[in-house]
Amino acid sequence: MLIRFLFIAWLGLLAATGVRAQAPIVVHHIGPMTGVLASSNQEALVGARLYLDTLNARGGVSGRPVRLEVLDDGQDAKKSAALLQQLVDDKKLLALLMPRTTPSAESMLPIVAKAGAPMIGPHSGASFVNDPPRREVFPLRASYQKEAERAIRQQHSIGVRSFGLLLADDAFGRDTLAGIDRVMKELKLAPSGVAMMDNRKSDVSEAVASLAEKRPEVVLLIVSSKAAAEFVKAYRALGINPTFISLSNTSNNDYIQALGAQAAGAIVMQVMPYPFSGNTVLAREYGNAAAAAKVPLSYAGFFGFASAKLLGTGLARAGRDPTPASLVAALEGLGEFDLGGFRLRYGPGDRTGSTYVDSTIITQDGRYRR
Repeated sequence: MLIRFLFIAWLGLLAATGVRAQAPIVVHHIGPMTGVLASSNQEALVGARLYLDTLNARGGVSGRPVRLEVLDDGQDAKKSAALLQQLVDDKKLLALLMPRTTPSAESMLPIVAKAGAPMIGPHSGASFVNDPPRREVFPLRASYQKEAERAIRQQHSIGVRSFGLLLADDAFGRDTLAGIDRVMKELKLAPSGVAMMDNRKSDVSEAVASLAEKRPEVVLLIVSSKAAAEFVKAYRALGINPTFISLSNTSNNDYIQALGAQAAGAIVMQVMPYPFSGNTVLAREYGNAAAAAKVPLSYAGFFGFASAKLLGTGLARAGRDPTPASLVAALEGLGEFDLGGFRLRYGPGDRTGSTYVDSTIITQDGRYRR
């Protein structure tokens, strides 16, 4: 009874002096927490939370902690849109952080535009994310088309003329294919073979049979990391060993783990600087936070960390009680901005984000090497 009396008295004292707990700033993520992309998506979210934990340990934003709430769409674009619309209807949407998959991003763009709420660091490299530039959308990364173009040009420069394509049968595959077609026409090439598959699944048997018949020198894997890993293993089991190149959506650690003994020699395109050394301020910040939390480093985690840092930077400039409109204005006002050795560009009519593209190869001991 005495303890309860003292507690009530303490609350009364806080109220009398105007001291109160600071309400958190809540942002949301909508993405697959179940299905074939669950593991890689979780990897990026761990990176985002590493930054937010660091930010909150320093006092948050204007004394308010930043909290990330996650909604599972099961890799279903219709569900993504429905979840986002519910947040808008409930007046709970301040910002959407790292929404995952190209079909889901496509379904949510009209909703964020109507709501005037920022979509920060969409985890998709579809060209329509930043072209044409949308005021509410702040991409962090270069496009899938730029990645595929860089991969094809690199291989073409060393004499490769035969490319096979494994494509997701969705907006991701179609958008990337547009860039592939463009660069191949310029180089006077045509795909040796094309196989399409449902990117929500990992059954690659038909795709393997179709492309193995064509024997391309290089196979571009424009699918999920799960499907890409299953394809590489099944293809190599036939005794055929072309060069396999996947895009940055497979740059998570579970891709290497899923490849297992077949990982060595696989090429993965990247849209983030190298996270495994302290060559940039951003990489050092990420490395320190990951070490303190005993979390393994990864490209996917680094993307999440950088996306959350962009969010935190915008919130710091959006006022003590940020609104969707003030956060959009704050992010747009960043202009040419250095996130710590990773340069971004935003402004009125400009949502370039980053144009950084690199390539890595997986080593015999399961590491990414530039």
